[in-house]
Amino acid sequence: MGSVFTRGKSIVIEYKLPNGKTKRETIGKTGIVTKTMAKQILKEKERQVKLGQYDMLEAVSPTIAEISTEYLDHQENVKQIRSYARSAQAVSHFSELFGAKKLNEISASNIDIYKQRRLGEGVKLNTIVRDLVVIRHLFNYAYNRKKFLGRNPVSESGLPQINDKKERILTRVEQEQLLHNSTPELSAIIRLALNTGMRRDEFLFLKWEWVSLQEGLITLPHTHTKSNKSRKVPINKVVRKILLEKKLQSDGNNNVFHVSDTMSGSRTWLQRTFRKACKQAGIEGLRIHDLKHTAITRMVEAGIPLIDISKIVGTSIKLIVDRYSHQKESLKKAVDILANYS
Repeated sequence: MGSVFTRGKSIVIEYKLPNGKTKRETIGKTGIVTKTMAKQILKEKERQVKLGQYDMLEAVSPTIAEISTEYLDHQENVKQIRSYARSAQAVSHFSELFGAKKLNEISASNIDIYKQRRLGEGVKLNTIVRDLVVIRHLFNYAYNRKKFLGRNPVSESGLPQINDKKERILTRVEQEQLLHNSTPELSAIIRLALNTGMRRDEFLFLKWEWVSLQEGLITLPHTHTKSNKSRKVPINKVVRKILLEKKLQSDGNNNVFHVSDTMSGSRTWLQRTFRKACKQAGIEGLRIHDLKHTAITRMVEAGIPLIDISKIVGTSIKLIVDRYSHQKESLKKAVDILANYS
């Protein structure tokens, strides 16, 4: 029978290995880790020993730090995901706490500890969930390559529930105020976003080679969309005017909007200047993503078929129905129509 005890400022578990030797593991600092958590981890270790899994897992399982390097290299150079930087950040946070531990040493209780620690650091729940999604995928990556043979601890622990879906529409008055307080570059970006329904990285890193003024289309390649599918976005008269003006200012640069030499610098510039413009315009609670939300809502309210909206903005019809349309208003219209038959 194993035991849990405190050594200095740390909580330690102790249990017997199949060869009769005693194994001790430091679980974490007191105050962050409770003895109840440590007992759950101990229970899982003893289960592995009892099933004869310990020696096998100990032999093949790399540390979190080791698998992280391999996983991130695969994400960047093989999968070539656009969110690589975000994945690297998530893995880095997890490795700070568990980098020296082997994959098979991480249990659901360890994941609970991670959640509590991050919340204690003042990290938003949304961020913690996004990080855990990456870590869950890391464990799946290792499992599929037979470098981890246990149960995914993130799946066992579960993702925290978030019920904070925001629906913020930019009114026409707010739009005028926002554009009035924006720089010329930011104004062009906002107007293009509102007239295309494109996502932040889609319009911020838009390239001239994807633009055909003659055909009246912007063709976003699969490497530049969230769905990893290419998408054609029609160019209306507002967007055409913006693109013609930007073309005259381009000086041969392949980017339609050139606000920084790096992607992270461009995102920072957009976030900073957008917040400043909102503050000067007296607009509260508006996010950059709300420009897309506004564009979709305006198309829905104009009666554009949902399948057409879905193709333009790259959002599923179900999500448009569930989140982007004003359901109370549309439901009322639906029953009002029925009254015409009475």
